Amino acid sequence: MNEPVTLLLLRHLFPEWTIARVGEGGWWAAGRVLVSASDLDELLASLVVADPDATRRAVGLLRESG
Repeated sequence: MNEPVTLLLLRHLFPEWTIARVGEGGWWAAGRVLVSASDLDELLASLVVADPDATRRAVGLLRESG
C-alpha cells in the first residue's frame, strides 16, 4: 500500500487521532498521548498500547469491509 493511501486509511480507522508523516519514513500521532515512530509497524504497535479501544474499533471496521 502506498503512503498516501496508508495515511488516509489510518485517519479513517483512528478518527480521534491526528496522524501524519514526518521526515524520511517517520510517523507521528496525537491523541490521548503523543506518539512518534520511525516506521509504520512501530506506529501501529504504539497505537495498540495507547488506545486499545480505537484499535478494537479499527479491527472491527477492517473485518466488516473484508
